[in-house]
Amino acid sequence: MSSHLAVFWFELETHFPFGGERRLLRELLGDDLERELERAGILEHRRVATTYPCERRVGDGCSRVVRQRANGGVIAFCGNATRQCETIEMRMIDIDFLAVSVERLAVAVAKPLQIRPRFEALSTVRDGFRFGTFMPEPGVQHTIYFLSRCGERDYAEGLDALRTHARGQSLAVLLPTDRFISENVRRQAVAAGIPLISLADSVGIGDDGSLHALMPPLQLFAGVRADDGPGAASASYVAHALVRERDQVPTWRGLDEAAYQRLVGNIAEYDIFADEIEKTVTKPKVRQHRPHVPSWHFKAVRTALENRARYDPGTSDDDGIAAKQMFQRARRIFDIKSGDRWAVFPTELIDNHAVYRFDPKPSVTFAFVFAANGNRML
Repeated sequence: MSSHLAVFWFELETHFPFGGERRLLRELLGDDLERELERAGILEHRRVATTYPCERRVGDGCSRVVRQRANGGVIAFCGNATRQCETIEMRMIDIDFLAVSVERLAVAVAKPLQIRPRFEALSTVRDGFRFGTFMPEPGVQHTIYFLSRCGERDYAEGLDALRTHARGQSLAVLLPTDRFISENVRRQAVAAGIPLISLADSVGIGDDGSLHALMPPLQLFAGVRADDGPGAASASYVAHALVRERDQVPTWRGLDEAAYQRLVGNIAEYDIFADEIEKTVTKPKVRQHRPHVPSWHFKAVRTALENRARYDPGTSDDDGIAAKQMFQRARRIFDIKSGDRWAVFPTELIDNHAVYRFDPKPSVTFAFVFAANGNRML
């Protein structure tokens, strides 16, 4: 048996939900593991690219048009009436897009961990899912959840949300890894009777491509007991903020009342300061202040901030138009123009389809402050 599935759990947690071109996934995971995950249905085929980008735009026919040949080959050729760039020979792995199916992942994990699968995406817990139930003995049933975040504070907030959702139930939480779980969060979980189970340490993949438990499920889920919900420790936060200081990487912070007031006191240091508590967006260096910003603007921006790959708001809307228009209106308030691009959320064209990317320019500073309960007013 091999436990080399660990690289998958790390990538899933870092880039949740994990996906991309088959060629890229093979570079990240290795050819064998990518094939095994695709064969197991965990990685599923989503679409095939119909265009391929040109080095520079030289006409209405850009980007190159992708066509499959009768012999199975693939080419990308110039779409302009007068050819402006050369034809490229390609392979299907260059244009096939795969992504993790969380529902199929739940089924695949359930078998080795002896979980009775019952999948549910939790609308009230970001990147939180119900995977099923575990029965250590007849008449005893524990609910098994899955949560993926990418930071200590983010996990603490997500676990609190799960506990609120599952109040009164006995539960355990599956995590891709435990690298972001602080000792304080771990102690609180143990005290509440909630095992936090790292899948990187608990589920591997065998030579036959099937998933295997790396330790007995009864041992993994030992210590589960009914929980009454989060205690006072997390209730002290009034806000969560994504802050980018000059020459630093953006980081999430949990803010109690004092920390929130300190951050507000330093508003002049940022290019953009968005505050959901006060419903304002301020751009001190260009002397702009926008009051009465609607809550849905903050929700749209937070969703984009937490999306670690390209963000396509149209995927959450039946016709793909309304959600995209809502995000574009929010971006005009929360972002700033830097030359010919937006400084925080630049636009990309993928297959002639506009998507957005949280990719702030190195020089821009910001603080995006979100109320801890989503609508708190001081």
